[in-house]
Parts: sequence; structure tokens; C-alpha cells
Amino acid sequence: MPTQRYSYTAITLHWLIALLLAFQIALGWALEGNNGPELFARYQLHKSVGITILLLSFARLAARLFTPRPPASDGPAWTRALASTVHWLFYLVMILGPVTGWLLVSTARVQVPTLLYGLIPWPHLPVGRSWHEPAEAIHGAMAWLAIGLFALHVAGALRHQWLLGKPELQRMIPFGRGKAVGAAIGALAVVGAAFAAGNLIYPDRPQRVEEKQSAVPVAQPAAPSVPTPKVEETPEAETTETTPEATAQPLADWTVASGGRLGFTARWNGEAVNGSFNRWRAAIRFSPDGLAKSTISVTVDLASADTGDGQRDDSLKSSDFFNVPAQPNAVFSARDIRHLGGERYEARGTLDLRGVSKPATIRFTLRIDGDRARVSGTARIDRTSFGVGQGEWAATDAIAAGVDIAFSFTATRPAS
Repeated sequence: MPTQRYSYTAITLHWLIALLLAFQIALGWALEGNNGPELFARYQLHKSVGITILLLSFARLAARLFTPRPPASDGPAWTRALASTVHWLFYLVMILGPVTGWLLVSTARVQVPTLLYGLIPWPHLPVGRSWHEPAEAIHGAMAWLAIGLFALHVAGALRHQWLLGKPELQRMIPFGRGKAVGAAIGALAVVGAAFAAGNLIYPDRPQRVEEKQSAVPVAQPAAPSVPTPKVEETPEAETTETTPEATAQPLADWTVASGGRLGFTARWNGEAVNGSFNRWRAAIRFSPDGLAKSTISVTVDLASADTGDGQRDDSLKSSDFFNVPAQPNAVFSARDIRHLGGERYEARGTLDLRGVSKPATIRFTLRIDGDRARVSGTARIDRTSFGVGQGEWAATDAIAAGVDIAFSFTATRPAS
């Protein structure tokens, strides 16, 4: 006697894939036109769920081919042909959708190693970039096809259950022996909840247009380092030389100690995205009593940018942002150092970033204790002045033009 219900393996895979597909389609829609700070996390999750669907779909196909299943419903030839077509098109969607997504990741301009759910390495496909646009078109079409197939699938099941009086739902509903209508409604509600979750897991935030930057940067302690472009210069402050002390301090070469920090903060839809550069070096020749001869030079390794998101960090290295392969370093150089009073100083110079050189100003506080100095400071640069942000990233409605720089470190000079 032929079996009247699908195996528990088939039932489990059927509903698990249905939940993931609903979640995945909603999450994919949420990615459209979204340039918020959660963009990279959304893409990583979308890729992980897609590969999961691919693997589960192969398992579901194997279960269909190699395990007993109920006979096909009787009825007119056209309904049986339509049902069979819908089932096989579902397999096409469940396999081709993730495969084209995998192609998109593998042929993206920014090559980011994929970690499924941040844990399991997943390789790229060995194909050329010419695959990217066709894969993108097919990937989008698969989402719409999935929605249409879902509607047909549900309509067919309900037709058999209610119009024809055939217990179709009992064959696939978990624990659905007997009347399965309530169980079916509950299962569909869970699928609907998965769709809602795909939209809500990373809620959209209204985009804020960047406000005009103040002509005067927010000044906090800042020392020699950090790309700091177009910081509009502060009003002419007291350019007095440091107050002479009993013994003038000689010009000296200072060595920056390990443990310093060079950080930056960008605004993405009004939300702060913080990062830092892990590798930078400074050449400082300085004396508070010899500012006219003091110089500062800071070299920043742009590939060391760290925002806590691997995909975003790799994007920063790409030609859309820092263009690290062509311009691996940013260099700030200053020869015009002024005393603003007390422990406050200002260094005016140039910032070379992405092959563009622009005037830059940093402000910092300096506290010298014997042969040891503590430095901290801030500045603001205009990323658009250096071409940091190309294409869709050039606009400032999502990512603000102004980037705040903050740094702190200690330095020592040879014993006097």
C-alpha cells in the first residue's frame, strides 16, 4: 500500500526551506536602496541564508528522489501537469537563486572572503566578472518567481483541501493527521512571521541629509597623525610663541610609543560609524620654544582601517574609497605649528590622500613632563575633497562628507 504521508525528513526540509525562503526574500528587498550602517551585516546574513537554502535544497531533492512519497493527486491532466511544473520550478528557484547569489559575491568588485554566519569559510566561484550582470538579473527574477510559485502552491493545496475535499494538507503538515486545517493556518502564519522578520531584523532608519559643516572644526586634543583634510581653518588664534621658561627646550626628535590610537568617525544616515587605523608612524621634530623649526609628518597605512566589520573594511580598501592598491598610504605633513595658549597647539600643513593633496589643519593639546609628552587631538576632513567615495558613495545624503579624526599617544625624546 503506497504511503499516504511524506517522510518526516521531507516534511522538516519542506517547512524549513519555506521559512528560510520567506525570510530571505524579505531580507533581499530590504537591501534594495539601503545604504545604512547595517548594509554590510545584511549582505553577510543574506549570503549565509542563501547558501543554507542551497544545501537544504539538495537534501530535499535527494529526499524526493530516494524516499517513498504519496502518489500524485488524481484529477485533470492539466492540473497534474501544473502541480508537477510548480514543484520542479521550486527546485529551480531554490538552487538557481542561491547559485546566482554566490556568483554575485564571487564576481563583486570588492572581493570579500565569505564567512557563513561569521564562522564557516565559504569559497568564491572561479569565474570572471562578465558573469556579474547576468547573475544579478537572474537572481532578481528568481525572487519574483518564488513569490508567484508560492501563491500557486498555496492556492493548489487549499483547492484540494476545501473545494475538492481531498486531505492534501495532512500529507505535509507536521503532526497533521486528521483535520489539518488549523495546523496549516498555523504553519502559514509562521512563514508570514519569517517574512516579517526579514524586514525587521535590521530596521531601516530615515536618511538624514548632512548638515552644513561648521567652518571651525570641533577641536579637541589632537596630535600629529591622521588624515585630516579640509578642516576649515580656525580664526587666527594667538600665534604667540610659547612663554619663555627659565631654560629653553631644545629642538628634539620625538619617538611615538606603542599603544597610541588614531581613530575616525563617519556619519552614515546620521549614525556614527567608528573606526581606527592600526598601523601608522610619525616623524616629529618639535620644541615648544622652537615652533618655527618644528615639523610633523604622519604616514597612515590605509589597509589597516578597522571598523569592526570585515566586509566594510575591505570595501574601504577598494577603488570606491581609499583605493589602497594604487595609493596605500595617507600622509599628513606640517611645518606651520602655532601655540594657541596653555597646552593647546595647531598644526597647519597638507594631507595627501588617494593621490590628492589638500591643506589640512589639526589641533592638539600637548603636555610635556620631562622627556615624555602626552598628545591628543581632533580634526575634521571632507572626504569628498579627496574622492573618498565614488559612484553611489559620492553623495553625502547617506554618508556625510565630514569625517572626524581623533588621536592620542605618548612620545619620548632623548634625555637632555
